[in-house]
Amino acid sequence: MAMTKCKECGTDISTKADACPKCGAKQVRTSGCAKFALGAIIFFVLVSILGQCSRTDSPSRAVSASPPATPASSVSGPSQPAAPSAPIPGSQWVYDQQTDPMKGGETLFAMVQSTNTVNFDFPYQGAQHATLTLRTHPRHGKDVILKIERGQFLCRSYEDCNVLVRFDENEPVTFSGVGASDNSSEMVFLRNYSRFVAGMLKAKRVRMSAEVYQEGSPVFEFDVSDFSDAKYKGGQ
Repeated sequence: MAMTKCKECGTDISTKADACPKCGAKQVRTSGCAKFALGAIIFFVLVSILGQCSRTDSPSRAVSASPPATPASSVSGPSQPAAPSAPIPGSQWVYDQQTDPMKGGETLFAMVQSTNTVNFDFPYQGAQHATLTLRTHPRHGKDVILKIERGQFLCRSYEDCNVLVRFDENEPVTFSGVGASDNSSEMVFLRNYSRFVAGMLKAKRVRMSAEVYQEGSPVFEFDVSDFSDAKYKGGQ
């Protein structure tokens, strides 16, 4: 027979007794189902406590771990576009050479495009540049050529015209010009090559103006700085 203690006086009594035979205190018996339920509750409480301990430990491990490396971009800020590089002095000039099919000598060219554009009326409408060319030809000698893309210079191959030239901020000077021998209207050949080149070599900017059919005398500006005589003669 299973025995237990009286909760009031401590006397050993049977687990099946309803009251203590000594003090008469009623005894509370715990059924098997109640014991099972109590054990289950205790088990879940223990599991819950262990889970809390586990979650409490996790942050401490995360704090002690080394942080991931920070990308350089987040430290230095967003990348900035590279600053445009300064143009190479004299890069506006184009040098070339061609072999003359008749005499076999080399024709040398130095060309620069106008920094401004002009717009003519129909049928030559649309923005266009002019080109200033220095040419040394084995048969025709040395020339200064002003050429437009579209339009008609009022300068004939058999009759001189005037071309106004201004070196930097000096007073404009007048050069005589002549049209192309094939009567093409887009080119004017200036006379006195040496005089023009002497003025150009002392200047950084040259303005040129010649009369164009129904367009007046448009002005073209050229950046002539850093001209290279060595590249001109070498055609490079």
